[in-house]
Amino acid sequence: MIKQYKVAALGMACMLAAVTSQSIVPQEKTEKNDSNYTETVTSSQFDEVEETSTETVLLEKEEVTKQRVFLNESQMEEVESTTETEEVQPEIINGEEEASRLDGYVLPSVEEYLNIRFAPSTDSEVVGKLYVGTKAEILGEEGDWYQIRSGSVEGYVYKPYTVTGKEAEIFAVENGYIICNVLTGGLRVRENPGTDADVVDIVGEGEKFDIVELVDGWVAVTYEGETAYLSSDFVSVDYELGEAISIQEEQAAIQAAAEEAARQERAKQEAAASAVAKSKVMETVQRDSVAASDDDIYLLACLIHMEAAWEPYEGQLAVANVVLNRLKAGYGSSISEVIYARGQFSGANSGALAQILASGPNQSCITAAVEAFSGVNNIGDYRNFIAASYASTGSYSEYTLIGNHCFYKN
Repeated sequence: MIKQYKVAALGMACMLAAVTSQSIVPQEKTEKNDSNYTETVTSSQFDEVEETSTETVLLEKEEVTKQRVFLNESQMEEVESTTETEEVQPEIINGEEEASRLDGYVLPSVEEYLNIRFAPSTDSEVVGKLYVGTKAEILGEEGDWYQIRSGSVEGYVYKPYTVTGKEAEIFAVENGYIICNVLTGGLRVRENPGTDADVVDIVGEGEKFDIVELVDGWVAVTYEGETAYLSSDFVSVDYELGEAISIQEEQAAIQAAAEEAARQERAKQEAAASAVAKSKVMETVQRDSVAASDDDIYLLACLIHMEAAWEPYEGQLAVANVVLNRLKAGYGSSISEVIYARGQFSGANSGALAQILASGPNQSCITAAVEAFSGVNNIGDYRNFIAASYASTGSYSEYTLIGNHCFYKN
């Protein structure tokens, strides 16, 4: 992963060098005596973008691990504009609260959706819906109502069910409506906030992560199922908020969904009909009997009950013959070994079979076991079966459908 970001890290160093015609000097050898001084690469920022590859010599030499760049006033403004960090939490500047990116917008603070009405009254017609996770632009106010526009919908929403400004920003963080967008290559993902924390991984420019919370100078994100931290100097916080939907658009979407569901049901029925048409018709034949003790018969009957208690008798007989076919094929030297073999019948090792052994199988399952041992066979030499709804009939060399099971040969 690190090699992917060699060019990005080296490019960043070249960009900083190109911004100024002044020379770069080590931090520990320079006094802060110039009014145009700005520290464009702090020690923590440099730590976040530096390459670990030995090929990136410029960023690894000890004498340039901390750099100071002397810029003229216009150059300072240019650099500061490219490294500006967006804040989400309220900040007081000169006694006034910092403006919010959500000033002039409302978010619905409801469980599902907020009605958008034609006029500022609960008696007015509903013209659209502002679902949770969407936002609307405020056009004006009338008493307890905001006049809003979102998507194709204009109308009024009731103020008490909305949040705006900084309250909306905090609401978005708490409800997962913002994401962290990585702005640079080679950014380190850390286990805890701080440049001395262990590095979990390195991520690249453009990668996005769900935000857990905002910490001073750091953004806590969900990374591979765990909470990890990214420096806020190299990420942006972006909102993922949708738009309102009109009643007409909603009805059209519902109709489209119903049509798609019907199409899928038709396709399912057609596939089932095709599978039935291609299912091989198996004759019930008499074969040589298999010697069995009462314990063998009882164990097989219980296995049949576990797998096919509610299937037709033909399906129960087919399950019994699957077990006997596996016995003949050497899956085990006894009925017990076949049934309890690892990876054969999951219920045999999960406790399901034990419960039936304790309570007993039904009579038809006992009859199926006895007939199978006597040589009655209705699936030939098939040794596999699966629920018909999960069957991949196109991959089987032969198969037959009995009840809700598909018996097949690979």
